[in-house]
Amino acid sequence: MKKKTLFSILALIFSIAYIAHTIKVDELGEAISTADPKFLLLSFVMAFSAILVSTLRWYVILRKLQDTSFKKTLTAVLSGFYMMAFLPPSFGHVAKVKLVGGDYFKALSALAFGIAIEVLIIAGISLLVFGATAWGILLLGLLLVLLLYETGPYKLLQWGLCSVRWISPRLAEKFESWLERVYSAWKHSKRDPATFLISLLLSLLALLLQVGGIITVGRAFGLPVGPVEALKAFILSTIFASVSGIPSGVGANELGITLALGSSTKSALVAFTYKFIYQYFWSSVGAVEFYRAVGGRS
Repeated sequence: MKKKTLFSILALIFSIAYIAHTIKVDELGEAISTADPKFLLLSFVMAFSAILVSTLRWYVILRKLQDTSFKKTLTAVLSGFYMMAFLPPSFGHVAKVKLVGGDYFKALSALAFGIAIEVLIIAGISLLVFGATAWGILLLGLLLVLLLYETGPYKLLQWGLCSVRWISPRLAEKFESWLERVYSAWKHSKRDPATFLISLLLSLLALLLQVGGIITVGRAFGLPVGPVEALKAFILSTIFASVSGIPSGVGANELGITLALGSSTKSALVAFTYKFIYQYFWSSVGAVEFYRAVGGRS
C-alpha cells in the first residue's frame, strides 16, 4: 500500500473517531428535532449559488480562450462533485476539465487560474484570522509572484525539460507542447484586466457564500457562529481536506469545522450538515449530470 493512501486512510479513521467521540446521542436527538428548516433551506440556496458563482468564474476565464457554453461548464462542475466522491480532489478537478470540452490545456489553465486566485484570497485572509507570521507572509508573497509573474515558473520548467530531452526527445517535445499551451492560456487570462477583476470578485463572493453557509447551518441548530469563527472553520476544513487527500474530504472537512467551532455535539452536527448541503448532496446531482454528459444527452 502506498504511503499516501495509508496516510489518507489513517486520517479518515482519526477524523471520524474524534468527531464520534464528541457526539452525545441524547444531545444529538434534541438538536436534530429543534432544527429550523428555514435556515436549512437558505443554506441549500447559498450552496447552489456558490456553485453557480464558481462555474461563472471558470466560464468567464475560459470563454476568452475558446468557445464554450455556461451549461456545459456547469455540467462539468457538477460532475466534478461526483468524481471527487471517489477520487482525490486534484484528480477530480483534472477529470472535470475533460468534460468541458475544447482544448484540454486551455480549460485546465482557466480552471487553475481561477482556483489560484481563490487560494491567494484564502491565504491572505488566513494571515488576518490566525495572525501573520514570517513564513505565512513569505508563502503569500510566493503565491502572488506565481500568479502574476508566470514567466519565472515557465522558464524553470523549460529548464527542467532539458534534462528530459536527453532521455527521450519525443517525450520532451510533447511535454514542451503541453507546457506552452498552459503558459499561453495562463498569460492570456492574466493579461485581461476585466477578466482578472471579475475572477477576483467572483472568488470573494464564492468564499462569502461558503463561509456564510457555516453561519446559517449553525443558526439552524441554535449554535451561534460569528464571521471570524466561520472563517476559521472554513480555512481549517480546506487545509485538513487538502492535506489528508481523502476523496471529497470526508471526515477531514468535518474535523476542521468541529475544531474551529469548539468540539461539541452541535458543532459536529453543523459540520456534517454543512458538508451534506455543500458537497455530498451535489455529488448525487453530479452523478446524473456526469452520466448524461458521457452518454451524449447533455
